[in-house]
Amino acid sequence: MRKNAGFLISVLIGLALAFFLGYSGLRARREARVMAGFATLLAKDDLTVAEVIAYVDRHIAEVTTGNADKLVLGLERVQKEKLPAWQRIYEDSALQAKMLRVYQQSWALDDLQTAADEEIRQLVAQTRQNGYKVETAEGQFFPVIDYTFYQKYFGAIAADLTAYFELMAVESEAPPVKDGALMLSWGQLLQRAKRQEQFIDGYGSSTQVEPVRALLKRYVTYALYGCDNTPLFNYTTKEMDPEAKLAYNIFIAQETAGDFAALIKEYLHVLAANDYRLTAEVDAYRQAAVAGW
Repeated sequence: MRKNAGFLISVLIGLALAFFLGYSGLRARREARVMAGFATLLAKDDLTVAEVIAYVDRHIAEVTTGNADKLVLGLERVQKEKLPAWQRIYEDSALQAKMLRVYQQSWALDDLQTAADEEIRQLVAQTRQNGYKVETAEGQFFPVIDYTFYQKYFGAIAADLTAYFELMAVESEAPPVKDGALMLSWGQLLQRAKRQEQFIDGYGSSTQVEPVRALLKRYVTYALYGCDNTPLFNYTTKEMDPEAKLAYNIFIAQETAGDFAALIKEYLHVLAANDYRLTAEVDAYRQAAVAGW
């Protein structure tokens, strides 16, 4: 009796193993087809971002995390490649004038989605279908990548990509600079730079380290120079903006780790030695700091 029971258990284990191996092989073949199909899609001459979005949405649940990363990064790459063509569509002066009239009704970009003008309404709808959104600066309207669009993939991709797209969503939802003016407080500017550095330190092997490093370098420049319409130093008196001075000192009192905090601390030492004014020494320091970052 015990022999029969043992035999039955062995058979059941064998069947379960065979089923598992068969299922694993089937899944692997299906995943290989998904990735091959993605490569074929990306090779199309007339490829649209909307096609890539549809493919990723349809197949991302069928692949492992590593391949999900490749699908989503492939989508971002296509969005970046196609963005200049979308921007050219928006350059039409007649279109810009019509969009401005709609925008001026309540100064809300969302009004463009429901505009009475069919051309505007359809263009904005197509823009959104391709993962972009409309922004405005210096009296012009233009598309940018809407990084909040990537939130729907967070459950399928690796932690470093989730963190990367979270950083980029912050940038697309609240650009740091617009019309040559800083759109953040000085403290917010420093905190964003700190989070970017934390990404680089925390995900050193991520494929997205270099894009975030480039983003951080822009923030270093903002921190040391300000912007054309929000300069760190008064154009006439050469004095440091008093709100920036306060924010920078609070930042280094709270933040002691990281190269960015060390940079701000050293910058403040140089500034203190120059009575918090833009001098030749301060200018030389900030030029060297940005070049060496």
